[in-house]
Amino acid sequence: MTDDSARTEQPTQAQPAASTHAPWLWADNPSEHPDRERLWSGKWLWFPPICLLDAAWETIRTATRAGLLGYRSKAATLINTRPGSDDSRRPICVYTHDWRDLDDARRVLNALRDLGIIDVLLYKTDSDTRRGWYGGGASTYKAFPGRRDMNIPRRTELLLEHHHTARRDARKAAEQRRHALTQRAGLPARG
Repeated sequence: MTDDSARTEQPTQAQPAASTHAPWLWADNPSEHPDRERLWSGKWLWFPPICLLDAAWETIRTATRAGLLGYRSKAATLINTRPGSDDSRRPICVYTHDWRDLDDARRVLNALRDLGIIDVLLYKTDSDTRRGWYGGGASTYKAFPGRRDMNIPRRTELLLEHHHTARRDARKAAEQRRHALTQRAGLPARG
């Protein structure tokens, strides 16, 4: 039997540059449902240097909890490293519901710029992360330093084009089915 009162509480205001108890610190937008399924989610990635990590995380955490950014954010702690990555920086991720929603991705990008973040920002889908795609070429969108516009690589343009074509075709097929059902409903019953 364990004594639960002896457990160390995770600090609610933990600082990523001093944290060694977990690889990530999280902040949620309180107006979002935490268990909502997010098949198309993605995130803006910012890589501040470790010397600025705590202040950067405080800015992002506060804005996320105030509902100004996406549905969730996270900051890598000192124990979060990947082979071949720059050990002088750690990522901070700001999540959006759907990488295909360009308006929302732009809204969050502009909110990050409004917070004073002028560094390059990369956007990556969670499906690419699950596939293990990292580094050059893994970005879905890119915002150059200080810019509010998104650079959209050709790979992403093709994916968006395919998505929009599939949605258009599905709407057309649904309209044809509705039309056929309406036509059948207007026919006299067969005897």
